[in-house]
Amino acid sequence: MAKRKLTSLRSVLLRYLLLCGGGCALILVLWWGVLMQLIDIGFLLPAVASAQACADARETVASMTADTFDSLQISDLCRWAVVQKDAVLQTNMTARQLKIALNAFHGGSGNLVLMQYQYDVKMADGSFCLLQYDYALPYADPALRDTLPDFQTCYILLLAALILVWLGWQTHCTVRTFAAETARLNAAVDAIAARQLEQIDTDGVRIREFSATLQALQTMGRELTDSLQSQWRMEQQRTEQIAALAHDLKTPLTVIQGNAELLAEKGASAGQQAQLDAILRGTQRAQQYLAALRTVGAPPAPQRLLDSHVLTAQLADAASALCAPAGVDFHCEEHWQGHIRAAEDDLRRAVENLLENAVNHTPRGGTVTLTVAAENDRFLLRVTDTGPGFTPEALAKAGEMLYTDAARSDAAHQGLGLYFAKKVAQFHGGTLVLSNLSGTHGACAELRLPIGR
Repeated sequence: MAKRKLTSLRSVLLRYLLLCGGGCALILVLWWGVLMQLIDIGFLLPAVASAQACADARETVASMTADTFDSLQISDLCRWAVVQKDAVLQTNMTARQLKIALNAFHGGSGNLVLMQYQYDVKMADGSFCLLQYDYALPYADPALRDTLPDFQTCYILLLAALILVWLGWQTHCTVRTFAAETARLNAAVDAIAARQLEQIDTDGVRIREFSATLQALQTMGRELTDSLQSQWRMEQQRTEQIAALAHDLKTPLTVIQGNAELLAEKGASAGQQAQLDAILRGTQRAQQYLAALRTVGAPPAPQRLLDSHVLTAQLADAASALCAPAGVDFHCEEHWQGHIRAAEDDLRRAVENLLENAVNHTPRGGTVTLTVAAENDRFLLRVTDTGPGFTPEALAKAGEMLYTDAARSDAAHQGLGLYFAKKVAQFHGGTLVLSNLSGTHGACAELRLPIGR
């Protein structure tokens, strides 16, 4: 397929200006030509006809008196009024025209409209004849002048209408061109969002700048899709590796734990019993880690309607059990009660992970607080502590799988608790927000979930 020739944006705009200007000039030439033709064929009289008729009438009425005034000797191209001692004796003017004529006669200004002229002719007996005419193009036929509207005004309006129609049409065509190009850009953005890059149309574009933008969008979409697919493959691979590792660790841990329990039952010396207890504690901790690893890639549980007050009571019991052995005070603040739709076990475990994380990093005598509230149609579960708070690195990376903060890490922290809490929040259409308390030491981890689900 031959490559389509593209037009620059500058050429499109220049073409628009040339068509508008050239079209208006052509309309004006044709308009003027038709006008001259109408004068040539005698349909219209030239503009000077009224002025000449009025000039001839000036000589005629100068020899007349008010009594001998004969309107038949004055061309109907002129308007006239006979005035004697401020009294109007005769006139062919309308009331408005007469008012303007008298005002001009008495020295008024600003009354005669554009291209309108008046002569005040003194008659033989001292009376005055006010002669008024318009410098315009009248119909040659007097009958047409009496029945049809003013030709010159209508013809000028016709010119304005033709120019406006032409400019409007050219603007419409140009806007339609830009709209078509913009629609392709919008379609390209929608295709990128839907990951359907094959639907991006770069062949139908006509303007070079829009073509370059479409190609850039196509390249960006391709790279974005490749990046997302690569990220998804890495995530899948990591989940599969974790599942395989959990499966492989299950058997040796079971063997170690079983044999340690058998040795403990047979009786052992005090030194051996201490070693067996250490082995059993280590296997128990390893079993806990194994359980956490198995749930990382598990599918989300079904959601149901939950009573927030019941959930808060369960979390408070779990938090108290965590805080008591660590010598940490626990407070629960419940500012809202209602119903939410959530996966109960997942949500409870996510908050318990936040509570456990807070307890692990709060010194003895410190405080862990669970706050339940609602804000802007969001159900908030906030866990705060009086520990050292998050480091800047932790605030940026906490919630990633297997991430551990070097400044806060310990033997029990494997980087899965916050990761699981983040996944639960996302599954429920919410977010996990981590921050440090302003003005005091301590960290804040907050689950924000929508209420109206």
